[in-house]
Amino acid sequence: MQTTERPPTSSRPPRGSSPVRGVVLVAVAVVIGFFVLRALDDTGAGPSAVDTTETEGTEGTEGGETASSEATTETTGTPARSPTEVVVLVANASGVQGAAGQQTETLQAGGYQVLPAANAPDQVETTQVLPVEGYEAEAAVLAALIGAPEGAVQAMPDPPPVDLAGANLLVLLGTDLADGQP
Repeated sequence: MQTTERPPTSSRPPRGSSPVRGVVLVAVAVVIGFFVLRALDDTGAGPSAVDTTETEGTEGTEGGETASSEATTETTGTPARSPTEVVVLVANASGVQGAAGQQTETLQAGGYQVLPAANAPDQVETTQVLPVEGYEAEAAVLAALIGAPEGAVQAMPDPPPVDLAGANLLVLLGTDLADGQP
């Protein structure tokens, strides 16, 4: 009968399986993962999307960020959704013919999902951005993007002034921004 012998066992781990080497590999993987996730997070979504536009009359800001988008992110604790995830309805409350249509086209070019422009039942002098519940941060970003005045973001009234048709944000375009339309 033939017997097979096992190789002698050693108290030393096999070559290349040192515990220190394992710890170093895990540490390197964590550092690389951190940088990869950070790079994925820098997609331009949320409040940093405002950084690409210039806002006239904004004081005390640096790098194109607006105070309203920073304040909203700080107070809500959640970053704004990407414009591609937000549905906007612009309602003309200015009386300037075609102003809501132009603003709708501008927002669509900025990546927002838009509904066909509508007319508001009443005129307003100052533009208002009215979010449905949970879209307050997105309303602040949009208000800064279109150059709405401070305080433009307001709670959505119940009932809304126009049929929202599934919109997350309603822009009541006032004469303040409609007059500047070409």
